[in-house]
Amino acid sequence: MYLAICALALLAAAPEPRDLDPKANLALGKPVSYLPAPNYGPTAAKDTDPKDLTDGVLTQRPDQHMWFESLAVGWSYAGRVNLAVDLGSVQAIDEVAVRFLGGSPQPGIWMPGWVEVMVGESAAGPWHKVAEYSRWKAGDPARFGIPTSGGKAWVHRLTFGGLKTCGRWVGLRFYGAGLTCADELYVFGGSHQPTTVAFAPATRSDFTVDQPWLHFHKPAVHAFREVPAPLPIGLAVPPGAPTRPFSVSLTFPSGVNVVGGSIGGIGLLAATQEPVPGGTRYTWRTDKPLRDDKTFGRLYVAGAPAAAPAVLRSQTTWGEQTSPETSVPLEVVDLPAEPPRPQRLMASLSWWDLGATRAWPEWAEAFRRIGFNTLPVFATWFDPNDQATLDFITWARADGWRVQAIDSTWHRMLGRRKNEAELYCQFDDGTHGKDLCPSYRGQYYAEEMERVSTAVKLLKPDYFHDDIELWSWRGPLDSPRCRRCRADKAERGIEKWEDWQLVMGETMSRELQTAVARGVAAGGGPPCELGVYDFRPKTNYQFFWPFDPLYPEVWQSAQVSTYTPLEPYHLAYVGDEVRTDRAALPRGDQLPWLTPGDAGTFPGEAFYCALLECLFNGSRGINFWSGRVWDADLLAAYARAMAVATPVEDILIDGAPYLPEVDGPGRASGLRRGDEAVVLVADYLAEAAGSVALELDFAKPIEVVDLATGEVIAKLAAGAQPFKVAVKEGGARALSVRPTRG
Repeated sequence: MYLAICALALLAAAPEPRDLDPKANLALGKPVSYLPAPNYGPTAAKDTDPKDLTDGVLTQRPDQHMWFESLAVGWSYAGRVNLAVDLGSVQAIDEVAVRFLGGSPQPGIWMPGWVEVMVGESAAGPWHKVAEYSRWKAGDPARFGIPTSGGKAWVHRLTFGGLKTCGRWVGLRFYGAGLTCADELYVFGGSHQPTTVAFAPATRSDFTVDQPWLHFHKPAVHAFREVPAPLPIGLAVPPGAPTRPFSVSLTFPSGVNVVGGSIGGIGLLAATQEPVPGGTRYTWRTDKPLRDDKTFGRLYVAGAPAAAPAVLRSQTTWGEQTSPETSVPLEVVDLPAEPPRPQRLMASLSWWDLGATRAWPEWAEAFRRIGFNTLPVFATWFDPNDQATLDFITWARADGWRVQAIDSTWHRMLGRRKNEAELYCQFDDGTHGKDLCPSYRGQYYAEEMERVSTAVKLLKPDYFHDDIELWSWRGPLDSPRCRRCRADKAERGIEKWEDWQLVMGETMSRELQTAVARGVAAGGGPPCELGVYDFRPKTNYQFFWPFDPLYPEVWQSAQVSTYTPLEPYHLAYVGDEVRTDRAALPRGDQLPWLTPGDAGTFPGEAFYCALLECLFNGSRGINFWSGRVWDADLLAAYARAMAVATPVEDILIDGAPYLPEVDGPGRASGLRRGDEAVVLVADYLAEAAGSVALELDFAKPIEVVDLATGEVIAKLAAGAQPFKVAVKEGGARALSVRPTRG
């Protein structure tokens, strides 16, 4: 059976005859240039990335896990990527195709959700966009045949045909996921004459592989009309690019104002501003060295364009080279009319620096409109002598804000004391390992515990959330070779190394708890909850950190991590992971981790659905990593989700898992407390033809309320009965089920 499966996989991956014909496949054997450079180690192992996409060789693994193969090209959390192939001369081009890995065999692995095809006369341009696949365009996933299945790797040949274009250079621009891999690129010629091809001015692009490239993270940028919101701006820089004067010009339409933020470390006050027809042009200039950065700029913008449709125009200059001026749609997104006011749910940006909060104009009003109730601060980098931060935290507490301390315990010790050999496992030959020794309890360990206590004492956090990734997923592999660890194991009388590791994990966990408790007592702060990234029930993280025996005494929340690009498969996956952990807990003690775009950008609607999947499967808040690409689109989605969840937060936290039976396509998640329930009904794969059929069974007559609108959509008699819920394709609908009122 295994051999048959392997044979089928290899057959499916076999190249088409024309793929290996250089007269047909114009890209075959041609070198590829990248911006930014591929950054995934295993695929770059043999330094063949410039050749891998055009060598005619496909993934060799039957399981299609091409991220292990040097014949593929990989990007880890890369953001937006340009790549280009030089065909040698101007050619008629009819088709461009590329093979991307998808299927999420690991959660963050997926093909890009936004891919553009470019052609150019030379590397310097002019470049023109001639085709695009975008998950933002209704119908595109089906039109391009994108598979929707997940949990197992697949490779999709994304094909752009009927182009009837021309160029010497062919480029691809795409936005990567947590891990993006490709193994082959194809360019097929056409029968038309290149001289007959004409390009419309609107197709002109700022595509490049040899100059610094400024970019936005979505096909449109967004703003709130009422309060400022962040607008993240990325930069990709060619490896080894010389330092030259660099300027960025952005022209915002009338009615939309830049009220704060910076680009390249240059603040708004240092930018030049000039009125131009239809808006205001802002220009930032820097002479500093440039580097790849998803948040090279973060501006804060507010307002509504005076005329629609509106665009944001951008242009850069690097030395003597000036990019074409390009534009991106600027759209206004609305916040809920009634701001959510969660009381029991934790509502925080989590992995977000306190300095960034203070740099956000009108942050308190913006946070309240969005529904946040908690301020994050990085305890990891906190300076006890920073009186300004302490004063700000004191003021914020008095103003009603909770505080979330984000820490990286023991990582801070390793960073500060990395040259101290005593921190590491000690080997018999007098050398030492490179990772923290679990048995180490010397002076720097005590110093680290004191650092934690001091931070808790002064910051007085309500939550202390840790990111502890001291070893690989396999745990502390050096321990069996370590004299100190062997002695500790023998002294404890533990036979197996796996048992000793769990004892040490529990010991370190309790030592951290003691340090936090000492800080709470010394500072007189509120009770402080502890939780750690990806610590979850029935799992020993890194085969070292136990959760079950320490909940709720040491750990008060489980924090499963699902960093994905939130394609339809992932929305259900996120909910199922949270649902699994909720079933192992007595109440909704979960604060899962999502990423707001770092593992692949997505529409606000997908984010809204993912947030509801977390909440309606039994979470009492959500953590986020990182803060780099938050924008108004995502923040509005968060506000909508909190507006839906806040009125029923008691059921979300105290209710028991409730999964109404679904008859046919779609899914349902929920929680029930007595005669009341909340249910999230979804059709992410767009298979339910507009409605999902449920089976409801309540002892009393009930009414069903749409939590987004407050509308009673049905009144039903007592007892078991079918009930159809109208759900838009690809979306979700949050409902309250309660005894009939009035």
